[in-house]
Amino acid sequence: MLDNSGANADPNLARDSSKDKNIPVYGSFARAKAQLAALEPIDYFFARELCQGLGFEPQLFHLLLALSESLRNGHTCLPLESIAGQCFGFASDDEGLVSHHGFIFAEQESLHQLLSALALAPDQDQAIVYYRQKLYFRRYFTFEGELAGFIRSKSAGAFAAFEPDEIKACLDTLFPASANEEGAGEIDWQHIAVANAVNKSFSVIAGGPGTGKTYTVTKLLAALIMLEQARSPQKPLTIALVAPTGKAAQRLSESIAKAVKGFRGLIPEKVLAAIPEQALTVHRLLGVIPNQVNFRHHRDNLLQADLVLIDEVSMVDLALMTRVFRALPQHSKVILLGDADQLPSVAAGSVLNDVAPRPHPGFSPKNLAYLEQVTGCRQLPKAKGGKGAADHISYLVKSRRFDGQGGIGRLAAAVIAGQSSESWQLLTRAQEEGDEQLSLLPGELSAWLPRLVEQYYLGLFHCDQVGEAFSLLGRFRILCAMRKGEYGVENINQLIKQYLADKGLANASGRLYHGMPVMISENDYRLGLYNGDIGMIWRNDKGHLMAVFEDAELGFKWLMPSRLPQFETVYAMTIHKTQGSEFDHVAMLLPGQTDNKLLSRELLYTGITRAKSRLSIASKANVWSHGVEGRVKRFSGLNLELSE
Repeated sequence: MLDNSGANADPNLARDSSKDKNIPVYGSFARAKAQLAALEPIDYFFARELCQGLGFEPQLFHLLLALSESLRNGHTCLPLESIAGQCFGFASDDEGLVSHHGFIFAEQESLHQLLSALALAPDQDQAIVYYRQKLYFRRYFTFEGELAGFIRSKSAGAFAAFEPDEIKACLDTLFPASANEEGAGEIDWQHIAVANAVNKSFSVIAGGPGTGKTYTVTKLLAALIMLEQARSPQKPLTIALVAPTGKAAQRLSESIAKAVKGFRGLIPEKVLAAIPEQALTVHRLLGVIPNQVNFRHHRDNLLQADLVLIDEVSMVDLALMTRVFRALPQHSKVILLGDADQLPSVAAGSVLNDVAPRPHPGFSPKNLAYLEQVTGCRQLPKAKGGKGAADHISYLVKSRRFDGQGGIGRLAAAVIAGQSSESWQLLTRAQEEGDEQLSLLPGELSAWLPRLVEQYYLGLFHCDQVGEAFSLLGRFRILCAMRKGEYGVENINQLIKQYLADKGLANASGRLYHGMPVMISENDYRLGLYNGDIGMIWRNDKGHLMAVFEDAELGFKWLMPSRLPQFETVYAMTIHKTQGSEFDHVAMLLPGQTDNKLLSRELLYTGITRAKSRLSIASKANVWSHGVEGRVKRFSGLNLELSE
């Protein structure tokens, strides 16, 4: 093992850890891989390339390895405190036999002195940046700084100079029975959220499933339209509704349309008519250019949008969110909507968590006075010290779907609170009592998988119409934590295909068959298909197998299977892929061992909250506890920048 000075316990590697700055560390990827567990080629060659100009000091070389690995794990930076004094790349088996010796980093002050002596400041022309004891790729340092600047700029001003009396009259129309008056009962957080966002250029509305985020934001859109129509009736607002995936955009469209329908009679028709009901993906909003990483809309070709609403923000990574803000006109209003307890984006960053800290830090005195004036509520939290760093945030806390009495809601609350033993007791007690919402599946796959396949998937082959098949498919899904392994998506899908093939209904060899559910795994903007879109292979009236997808405008989109981008069978899917989707019944399958790095309370919470009315879980007690006790931690400097 390498000590803090860089000396190596393995004599064969000692010469590669020389203090000579011109001698590469290790000498080859193979030798580095033998020393450091989980090392990837991209990490090694990135560090080696940068050290050509900075010197092959062992501590620096390994810091660069750790920085590259951190980006792959979703972090936007590498804080020195997270790595100082730690052993990097060490691994041993269950019996304690060492397979990789690893490398021990120096203490934080030594690392700080090393990096400070190099030309890595933000204004230097280097591929990496050292700033406030954090090491960055310059690209992500730039993204982070830009996004923080955009948000600070928008947070500093109002969207429109509406008078409090105008806003109050509008809110009284939208919330005629609100209980915000002092002593009248609990706070109507939907009322507060609309009031808090209506006079700001940047706002975040966050809450768990069933808290009415889309219902609330539809009222917010109505309020803004009402106020603007009263002031400038000939100048309609240009509103863009967007979400990160095609499925999430479809759900947003459906939810907005449902809310608008429910508001008829309460809100004037001319206002409802101005609320858009068709959402786009973020990529479509920005305008994809085939075979290029850039978009049509950017800082030199701005979007024509007065207001941009982004749903499922937890799924949006730092780079994409920054590109959205780059393309916005200075006057535009931004509303972010999402559940901060869900998994963060697959790519680097955790924007929603960074801009929506929990618990709510409280409102500034000025904002409290405004909210009291327009809502009558005098019970809102006050920021400590009166800084008001969270004036832009509104949390919806009351779930209409999970009222705290049902098993799914109580389990979700226990998991996100990190209560491993309490949440497992909920599962076992539900199983003993025959809870209609919650159940614990027996250990062996063969004990429960065939039964659920017969209950939910056999019916796909007996549907006369494709719409009926889509409705049936949307009722149930098996969710897995990972793709590989016995309890991974690939194996579960293959087991189900084999089971159906044994009944003469499917084809287990990979060929297409009637009734086969498929999920797109890469974007195809020409066809309007996006990663995560669900479709069916269906025989048309002429007897030809076609790929069919639900479409908001056409009803159904029919395509030749040969035209499809990459896709896979989707009886089971990863929990990550289900963000933005909901099913009546979810069966969640966890790995067999506790050493799975994907397990976290955020992963479990996301899977749990995909279930609308019934949840079945297959897990061992120790695996469950390990998952609930684990957390997704994304290193970032964005939250620190915003709090300045």
